[in-house]
Amino acid sequence: MICFHEKGIDVIRNAFTGANKGVICTPYYTERGLKLLDSFFDTAEEVEFWTRLNPLDWRDGVADMEALKRRVQKIMDRRKKITLHGSDDLHAKIYSFSNNKVIIGSANLTWSAMTTNIETICELTDADATSFLSFLPIFRSRLAPVPVDVFSAYVDIVSDVIHKTFEDPVEEDEDMDTAITLAEETLSKTLAKTARKASPLLHLEIEGFFEYCQKEKTDVSREIIARGKKGKHNLQGHVKHCYYGSLRFLSQFPQFVTEIASTPGEELYEFSNPSIREHWRNFLSSNADMIDEPRQFRFRTLRLYLPPKLGGTRMGGGGGSPTLKRVFPVVARMLQKSGKNK
Repeated sequence: MICFHEKGIDVIRNAFTGANKGVICTPYYTERGLKLLDSFFDTAEEVEFWTRLNPLDWRDGVADMEALKRRVQKIMDRRKKITLHGSDDLHAKIYSFSNNKVIIGSANLTWSAMTTNIETICELTDADATSFLSFLPIFRSRLAPVPVDVFSAYVDIVSDVIHKTFEDPVEEDEDMDTAITLAEETLSKTLAKTARKASPLLHLEIEGFFEYCQKEKTDVSREIIARGKKGKHNLQGHVKHCYYGSLRFLSQFPQFVTEIASTPGEELYEFSNPSIREHWRNFLSSNADMIDEPRQFRFRTLRLYLPPKLGGTRMGGGGGSPTLKRVFPVVARMLQKSGKNK
């Protein structure tokens, strides 16, 4: 049976009655939203939680990792099973319980989504629920498993920055970027086990890029060195990821090198060509789960630094966008002069 509802609050409160297992799939969740399932968390034998792991979601108030950590710990204290899976590309909202009830639609696990927002709430029961459950393994296979201890460490690393009051936006961005770098290093140890390995790279390491920047002697190149080698604004991670991301992209799409390299040496590349911008966004999305472990380069981390218009997931603040716009044309000119884009 399929039933549609205008509001999700009563549906979600009643859905898990009699269930001892469940899958909670939602990109965004809040303390008040999680409370709607506290009775289930208090009695369930097994819980799977699928979500995004993005410190910027926490900072922006659309996710509360600390609140989720408390539920995870509570389930573990009862010696019951809790598993976590994550993906930055997760958009699905699924609440599936072992009593053969499934809720799908547009509602995240937030109070506003369940009460006041205009959402789609679809409740499946009986044969329709059983039919839908056959798709869950397909969704699960596209997510990365995250051990509970890794998730807890990830939350702890970011927590201080989330709760800290800043007067200077630059200081806030610096602290957030440092926290992201440390948290991603913790998470990458797990992701690397299941991630696709990045393709072989041209023998153009970042040290050679800095040497090229010194020879180019433009304001843009000097700023790259200041950020990447001298640590200006704690942006070494931005420069490294923007460099290896740009290098991989331009190596895969050499037809764009000449146009991008023609950017005047004192100017940033603005991605004004829609075709290049779209190829870049698709490139980041299609490689989102890839890791170059020897260089500690992760597409996921690069996307955390960039805004959505450049294929990233960062909303507001941060130096990723201007860093990429500086690095992109310099990498193109380096490839052009080295002849390795042919």
